[in-house]
Amino acid sequence: MVFQDTDTLYASFMQPEKDGTAADCDIVLTLDDAPAIEKMERIFDSGQSWSMFRDGDDHFIVHNPPSRPGRIAWVARCNPDFSRITVYCGEAFKRTEKDSPGLPSPICYPLDQILMMHILAGNQGAIIHAAGVKIGDSGYIFPGKSGAGKSTLTGQFTGRSSAELLSDDRVIVRKIGGSFRAFGTPWPGEGMVAANKSVPLAGIFFILKGNRNDIKEITSRKALERLLPVVSVPWYDRDVTTRILPFFDDLISRVPVYEMSFTPGLAAADCFEEFLSKRESRGEGR
Repeated sequence: MVFQDTDTLYASFMQPEKDGTAADCDIVLTLDDAPAIEKMERIFDSGQSWSMFRDGDDHFIVHNPPSRPGRIAWVARCNPDFSRITVYCGEAFKRTEKDSPGLPSPICYPLDQILMMHILAGNQGAIIHAAGVKIGDSGYIFPGKSGAGKSTLTGQFTGRSSAELLSDDRVIVRKIGGSFRAFGTPWPGEGMVAANKSVPLAGIFFILKGNRNDIKEITSRKALERLLPVVSVPWYDRDVTTRILPFFDDLISRVPVYEMSFTPGLAAADCFEEFLSKRESRGEGR
């Protein structure tokens, strides 16, 4: 049986790590029968395509694709620190077409994002629902809930020689060597922006659509209130949540945080770059 890639967006991310910052995670794929989940404790239901169960110290992720209601595509068994994963691929996951037999790779959304969420929680990092852009040698992220305008704002930077796009929907932020970096991810939004790049994080700008383009600094308390609803964290696991919360406190205390209201049109990108220029002229740098 052949495992087949399902998403060309992942191609640029299929590279060996070079800087020693990767977190080890061994994943084994098998066609063996999945463990029975009927008697396990259900600890989370996404309401869409996956659920999380617990049995002893292990977690079990169960994928029920909406296209095949009532049928389990795969079950992933995860050890306590999510460093070893066994994925049991069921009959519902197999391809039966004569010209394309095999299995689509299960190591894509939602499994990879769920695993990454847990692994980052133990390695000073988190997935944030945010657009990301690099200007000069610095990175800036624009967190916001669905519909806040992440893809719209990212589109305003498209084609500018001064800007490199990381993502229009989800970025990863990690603390490495005492400083914070933002990473593009293979999980884009409507703009399909997904770049395998990373950059030092120099600012967080919570976005909202408004009647004018404006940027203002906000307090750490307000920043935390705005940040927590847009981070992917396993809130259903108290131990993991306890470990990751100090990371967010550290992030907003060490990285400048702002609120940015914007209107449709390229003027928002102009406003942002003008703001950075003024900040640099005041000696605050990028």
